[in-house]
Amino acid sequence: MKRIYYLFDGTFSARGISDDLLATGLDSGQLHFLNRNFQALDAQHVHRTNIFDEKDIGHSGVYGALIGLVCGVLFSVIVGATSLSQYMSLQAVLFIWMFFAFFGGWAGGIVGISKDNHHIERFHDAIEHGETLLMVDAYDDKEEEKAKDVMFNHHKEATYQGEDSHYREFL
Repeated sequence: MKRIYYLFDGTFSARGISDDLLATGLDSGQLHFLNRNFQALDAQHVHRTNIFDEKDIGHSGVYGALIGLVCGVLFSVIVGATSLSQYMSLQAVLFIWMFFAFFGGWAGGIVGISKDNHHIERFHDAIEHGETLLMVDAYDDKEEEKAKDVMFNHHKEATYQGEDSHYREFL
């Protein structure tokens, strides 16, 4: 999946952009509008971003889980080098690994909720100054071409800001 980014002033154009992109066959779930004034976006009846689009919960959670798993393995190795190793079964070792991984994922998610999503952090200042970020998810080249064509030919008020070629929600 490819995610395409556009910025435009305010929220007034959001409904027209949404309608034009929906007319090309895109689904409303493929359009994500982000503005600091979410009530204005709701008044335009467009699909707003969700917390996973706005915050870095998934990305930080995955990395936290990986770090937790590594810590769990290291803890198991350290305990295994002591006299306690005779009391540890394979199930106990696996439980320790899972516990550390889950704890790391939880802690990473807590850290991530306090940060902007790493995909959109470059737009933070623009959003704070009242601009709206539109993220369009294109699942194939045909959808990408349609979306770019509509935006270029009908919505000059929105400026192209780049794309993520291999967008993944959690990485």
